[in-house]
Amino acid sequence: MFNALILAGTKEKGPLEIAENVDNKALIMIDGRPMIEYIVDALNNSENIDKILVVGPKNELNPYIGKKVEEILSPGNSILKNMDIGLNYFNSDNSLLLLTSDIPLITPEAIDEFLEICTKRKAFIGYPIITKERIVKKYPETERTYIKMKEGVFCGGNIVFFKPDVFFQKKELIRELFDNRKSTWKYAKILGLKFILKFLFKTLTLEEVEKRVTDIIGYNSIAVMVSYPEIMIDLDKPSDLKLIRKCLER
Repeated sequence: MFNALILAGTKEKGPLEIAENVDNKALIMIDGRPMIEYIVDALNNSENIDKILVVGPKNELNPYIGKKVEEILSPGNSILKNMDIGLNYFNSDNSLLLLTSDIPLITPEAIDEFLEICTKRKAFIGYPIITKERIVKKYPETERTYIKMKEGVFCGGNIVFFKPDVFFQKKELIRELFDNRKSTWKYAKILGLKFILKFLFKTLTLEEVEKRVTDIIGYNSIAVMVSYPEIMIDLDKPSDLKLIRKCLER
């Protein structure tokens, strides 16, 4: 079994929060329920999740998900701090599933598939990817960020699997990777000049990236090919909210 940590920390209000009249994106209402509740329900229905922890505004979130999660902890001033808060609360060796609070289309099946692949491949860090074709086939209207690799065109997801030891020993590097998860150029810079060139010429392979990240971090790090595009559908702009409401509202 794995623990789950949802990051719903407060930050400066953006256009979506202002338009929806909420202080936190996780509280944007979809069919009468806050967005984060859909994620919590998917985790609770997963076959692989033990405890669920949320780092976010407790007073606002508690009426909706207080009875569905282990605890809601007040956030710090950064993603890294919020991860630190969550991991120190768990204080266990259980592997962790980290999620953002803006992927309400995620399903128990998507979570279980991802975790089972991570387990099978004995990952210390696992990051989900999916082909552009799968996303476009199911959600043709969505706009995602894609990366061209030798094997094809892929999109990254909004969940990460990792073992606690990796975080505590490689905290700053994990922060950099997480902060830049949507910037393919910054990812290439982290990997080094050779990878920048191969990336530019579209000859970089997934296996090469896995090996390079494993070498940098010192732990087995894998790209997990998933089949559920819902992991990739996060809420960044009004068109995303329109799509999510179309899928979830009855």
